Amino acid sequence: MRKKYFDWEYVFGFICQHADADGIWDGDAASVAEEFHVSEDESHEVLSDLADRGLIEPLFPAKYAIVKWREPDDPGEEESA
Repeated sequence: MRKKYFDWEYVFGFICQHADADGIWDGDAASVAEEFHVSEDESHEVLSDLADRGLIEPLFPAKYAIVKWREPDDPGEEESA
């Protein structure tokens, strides 16, 4: 039984939420499978689809980079306003 909707948009949202400040996500098909209650094969297919779409890039096993990561604004800029 699936806990959440499972398609590339939801998986990409999950990755973005769990990425570090530099847009690096320390995860893999197993972590996606666990989160969405699907098989690792299904998870791997969605991660491959995200890479094919140019949204993520595999760096190492269990480490991906979000390709168009928006850097957080400099907190010092807001404080001076």
